[in-house]
Amino acid sequence: MSSKHRGIYASTEGGGVQLAAGNDRWQLHDDYVHLAPDARGPLVRFEAELKPFVDSTQRGALVIIDMQNDFCSPGGWTDSSGLDFKRCREAIPGVKRAIEAARKHGMWVVWVYWHNRPDLRNLGAPTLYAFKHETEQAGIGENLANGPVLTRGSWGASMVDELKPLMDEDDVYIEKVRMSGFYGTHLDQVLRTQGINTLFFSGVNIDQCVSTTMEDACFRDYNAVLLKDACATSSPDYCRQAIEFNAKNCWGFAMTTADFANPRPHRAD
Repeated sequence: MSSKHRGIYASTEGGGVQLAAGNDRWQLHDDYVHLAPDARGPLVRFEAELKPFVDSTQRGALVIIDMQNDFCSPGGWTDSSGLDFKRCREAIPGVKRAIEAARKHGMWVVWVYWHNRPDLRNLGAPTLYAFKHETEQAGIGENLANGPVLTRGSWGASMVDELKPLMDEDDVYIEKVRMSGFYGTHLDQVLRTQGINTLFFSGVNIDQCVSTTMEDACFRDYNAVLLKDACATSSPDYCRQAIEFNAKNCWGFAMTTADFANPRPHRAD
């Protein structure tokens, strides 16, 4: 590695500032952020907040989180809990658009979802309490009219019907047992072995499983991007607003599915 790449905050040839050192360094410019200054092949510019960024689509993957019946369908867990499942369904059109764009870009599509053991031995008390605050409230693994909540093999744990036709056998499928898709799973190993650096996040709930997975991605030094109109939540609006704020100010970037689908070719200065 050239010694010039070891200087954090060093000046770059294009008038920018280097962030970090080594192969995964970024270059911060006045009007964009370059995420892959050493990448070979075509580069594109994605319009995003707080700044546009330049990257290679070959380094990216679309991550779809928890688009399952228990969150998004009538008779599911969200619905049975008295929350508005229709608000979660608002993510479905955006997820469809994101999948179409990811396939066009040649990116991996990664499906992350709750698949708990029927005996619940993988869940501790704090996680169980997070979703069962009253004795009469149905918690993870307890039975509803359509079967046990978020349990492997159940109706509630299945993907919503609208997305099933878009699932491909070559996609990556990650079963999780916590809000974050990284905790206790092989998601990190799969991404590292496939050379994936940039993750585009979609799904539900934006303020819970999407946000915790995006935070964990940032903590692991992935380039994290929130697809705002491909996410939803049954929580109050201020929860979504806080996540969108933190996504672009703390964890990475935020953009729409239209911007994800239509990057512009990047030409070096």
